[in-house]
Amino acid sequence: MDKNKLEQQITHFPLFQGLSIDETKRLLEQGLIIHFEKDEVVFYQGNMGNQVYLIIQGTIGIFQDEKEIAKLGEGEIFGEMALFTKQPRSATAKALTNSSLFVFSETTFEKLLTKKTAIRLLLNIIRILCERLRNTNPAHKTNPL
Repeated sequence: MDKNKLEQQITHFPLFQGLSIDETKRLLEQGLIIHFEKDEVVFYQGNMGNQVYLIIQGTIGIFQDEKEIAKLGEGEIFGEMALFTKQPRSATAKALTNSSLFVFSETTFEKLLTKKTAIRLLLNIIRILCERLRNTNPAHKTNPL
């Protein structure tokens, strides 16, 4: 994918909300784009991990004990729990279609970003996780507060 096109595309993703163009470019320079074929496993439940994945293109299935618990698409992130908790992966991630993922590691947060950028990214991840939690809470669906 063309670098300029990628920069334009990801600025609309929730993870990059509030970041400047320069901050986004700096982050892109530190990350890596990996392509996965349909049915290829990104990581396995129980493995240790220190990377967060952003779906640029395609669909990723999240599986616990071989049961699909989530289907994620363009602009969504996964893998963040293992990064922040330092615990083994709680699920397996597998490409349901040919997919392109932007990958960045714990090192990116710690060494390569300004504090301001890292804080914005972390706040965006917290917002995304809160939204996921809200969507899994049956009480919220029937009685929103």
